[in-house]
Amino acid sequence: MKILKRKNGEGYIDTVVGVMVSMMVIVLALNVFSFLTIKQDLDYFAKEMVEAATASGSTTGETSTRYYELAGETGLYPSYSWTASYYNATYQRVQLGDSLKITLTYSTYVRGLGAFKIPITLTAAYSGISEKYWK
Repeated sequence: MKILKRKNGEGYIDTVVGVMVSMMVIVLALNVFSFLTIKQDLDYFAKEMVEAATASGSTTGETSTRYYELAGETGLYPSYSWTASYYNATYQRVQLGDSLKITLTYSTYVRGLGAFKIPITLTAAYSGISEKYWK
């Protein structure tokens, strides 16, 4: 009982717990910053993809090339899907004045927690109006 009532070494334990808690707060802050950066990159990615698609009036060709340019620039390879008010599926074209929307989805994990992998899915959506007339 006498050993349990001693207070020797209590300061060391407080220091260790304090350091561990502060490191967990730093890891959490870095993850939040990382997610905000990825979200900003996804928004930029979506905007540039829609601009390329509305300028060409199509979701293929120049738009596919732009996807790989942006992927190399940002380091992200998100999955994407297009929706349009009127879409010619045969030629994959959108007529002048019709709306076009892209939705990007990117999956990542919370890092720095060791064996715990908490999945996080980030999405970005952007829309525009086609600027090309197809005869």
